[in-house]
Amino acid sequence: MNTVNADQKTLRPQVSVDVVSQYSWGLTILFVLASTCWVLLPYTGYLFSALVFLLTIVLAGTRCNRGPVLTMAVVSALVWNFIFIPPQFTLHIEKPQDIIMFAMFFVVALSMGHLITQLRAREEALERHHREREQLLAAKHRAELLAESERLHRTLLDSVSHELKTPIAIIRTALDGLGEGNPFAAEIDTANRRLQRIVENFLEMTRVDSDALKPHLEWCEIGDVLHAATTPLQQELAHHPLVITGAEDLPLLMLDSRLLAQALGNVLHNATIYAPDATPIEIHATLEHGMLEIRVRDHGPGLPLGAEDHLFDKFYRAPDSPAGGTGLGLAISRGLMRAMKGCIEAQNHPEGGAEFRLSLPVKTRHV
Repeated sequence: MNTVNADQKTLRPQVSVDVVSQYSWGLTILFVLASTCWVLLPYTGYLFSALVFLLTIVLAGTRCNRGPVLTMAVVSALVWNFIFIPPQFTLHIEKPQDIIMFAMFFVVALSMGHLITQLRAREEALERHHREREQLLAAKHRAELLAESERLHRTLLDSVSHELKTPIAIIRTALDGLGEGNPFAAEIDTANRRLQRIVENFLEMTRVDSDALKPHLEWCEIGDVLHAATTPLQQELAHHPLVITGAEDLPLLMLDSRLLAQALGNVLHNATIYAPDATPIEIHATLEHGMLEIRVRDHGPGLPLGAEDHLFDKFYRAPDSPAGGTGLGLAISRGLMRAMKGCIEAQNHPEGGAEFRLSLPVKTRHV
C-alpha cells in the first residue's frame, strides 16, 4: 500500500509537468502560426488562417490532453476573430459563414477531445488487460513449477522409501537370528524400528499427498480400533499407563478402522515422545449426534506457545524436540482424518499436558 501511494505521489508531479508543457507548446505554436498567417494575409486571405488553425487543433488533439486542446481552440478562435476577420481588431462578425467557421473551432476541439479520450481509455484498457494476462500466465507457470516440484518430491520419497524396505527386512531377519542373548540386539532392534517407522511415514505421506486414500467403510468396534492403534506401540507404551474410558459404551461404528487406527497411533506415538516416563496417557471416546470423538491426553509439558498453528505441518518439529523423527506423524494423521471427512485438533489441557481431539462423522448400529 505504501509503495502504491509513493508511486502515485511520484506520478502526479510528472503528469502536471506534462500538462503544463502541452499548454506552453500549444500557445507557442499558435503565436508562431498567427504571426505567419498575418504576414501571408495579403496573399492568402483570412479563410486560409482559419483552415491552418483548424488543422493545428486536429493535430494537437492526437497528441495533447483535452484541456490544452480546448484552450488552443478558444485562443485560436479569438485570435482569428480579432485579427483576421473583417472588420479587423474587433470581436464583431458580420458574415454567416464566418460565424460557422468560428463555431467550427469549438466543434472540432470538442470532437477531437472526446475521441482522443476514448482512444486513450481503450489503450489503457488494452494495456491493463495485457498486464493481467501476463500476470495470469506467470502465476500459472509458477503453479505448474510448484506442482512439478511437488510431484518429483513425492516420487523421490516414494522411491527411496521402497528401496529402504528391503534392507530393513534383512536387518529384522538378522536380528531374529542373533537371539536375545546378544548385548547389541536391543539397540539394533530399537534403531531398526525407528527406521521402519520413518520409512512407513514417508510412504504414507506420499499416499496422503497424492489423494490416493479411499476409505473402506465397514462395521467395527472402537475397541478393535484402539487395539490396532496401540499394538505396534507396545514398546513405547510400556513406560506409560494407558487409561481408556468411554469405549465400552459405544455401539458398532461404520468407519475405516485401519485409517483411524493409524491416525490415532501417530498421536499416541507423539504422546510417548513428550510425556515423562511413568505418566499416564489417557484415551477417552464419545459419540454424540453421529460424531465420534477420541481425545488423547498426555501429562507432558504441553504445546509450545503458537505451536497449534504449525503442529500438523509437514516436517514441523517443536522447539526442544527430542532427537530423531521426521515431523510427519501428525501431518499424516491430519491427512488421514481429512480423507475420512474428519478433523484433528490440538490444545493444551487446562490441568496440564497436551490434548488431541480426533473427530469423525460415523453411522452407528446397536447390537
